[in-house]
Amino acid sequence: MFRVYNEYIKNIELSTAPDVECAFNQYLATCKGLKSYCVTIHYNRLVVDIKLNKFGIEQAEKQFTKLQTAVGYPYSQMYVRYNEGSVIRYRYASCQENKIGFCCDVVFS
Repeated sequence: MFRVYNEYIKNIELSTAPDVECAFNQYLATCKGLKSYCVTIHYNRLVVDIKLNKFGIEQAEKQFTKLQTAVGYPYSQMYVRYNEGSVIRYRYASCQENKIGFCCDVVFS
């Protein structure tokens, strides 16, 4: 699955435009069930670090699904989830029809 994801992001013109970062911050500021969050940019990729009030796979999945709906482009989205013990990591990418989009790591703990 990781190979498919890598092929997907090769076909996207990655952007870390301020409006993308702003969309993440605006959504997360209104989200319930979070202790804290931080959105940063590293090497043309967003890193979204989210600390949940109550950590678990179900809670992370629920929060991630809402996040996708709030910030993802309707044209195309793809993600891969990694369960890493006390951390759940999503590699997530989304793009518009013109193939301009974003790629990010969403990390729940």
